[in-house]
Amino acid sequence: MSTAPNLADEVTTAEQEAAEAEQLLGALEERVRDGDDEVTPQQLAEQRELSGFAKLRAEAARRKAERAAAKAEEKRRADLVAQAVDLADGKGDRAPIAAKYDAALAAVAELVAAVEQHDQAVTKAGRLLREAGCGPSFEYVQVDHGEYVTNQPRPVPASRTAPKVDANPGTVAFTFGDGTRYPITPGAVLAVLFAKAAAGDAGQMPTGEPRLTAAPLTDHARRHRDQVRALLTAGDAK
Repeated sequence: MSTAPNLADEVTTAEQEAAEAEQLLGALEERVRDGDDEVTPQQLAEQRELSGFAKLRAEAARRKAERAAAKAEEKRRADLVAQAVDLADGKGDRAPIAAKYDAALAAVAELVAAVEQHDQAVTKAGRLLREAGCGPSFEYVQVDHGEYVTNQPRPVPASRTAPKVDANPGTVAFTFGDGTRYPITPGAVLAVLFAKAAAGDAGQMPTGEPRLTAAPLTDHARRHRDQVRALLTAGDAK
């Protein structure tokens, strides 16, 4: 339990007593000035002594409160430092970051390799289907709207024995009837991955990470490369 309120009360009480003693002394001195013969030198001396003593007690109470406040502040600072040290050495340990960074880097490398394999296979498959003369995956049909007619694309039925290919010669997209197949590129996959992580789709919103979209990744990498390297190697120095 904190003693600060009690010490404050002690200071208030002591100061009030000192003020009352000073007022009584002043009143006695004024009576002497007015010619009151009933006030004796002894009474005046005793009241002056009491007033002085009350002032000393008030000063003692203030000093006691100041020492207690200083001690409490010292303990508060020590507690805050101890909490900071516990956080920095516990949850702020840098070693797990390096381990998870290595694991994430390996996982991203595997993801990139899988996307590249997919893209190479799909690209080659699309070229083979185009070489085989497979028909277009979309056809345009006229739709009568009453006052006007429009041509709208409609998907052409496809199957594994009768696949369809995008009519645009610059693309290799195709379908077996189970959805369009096309190369996606590792960059697109990584962009979506990083955006989802920065937006909190991975489970928790990273503090301050909306700034990730404010500049290209190369800018962030160049700006923070040395700090990240220092962070990742700090755990090895223990």
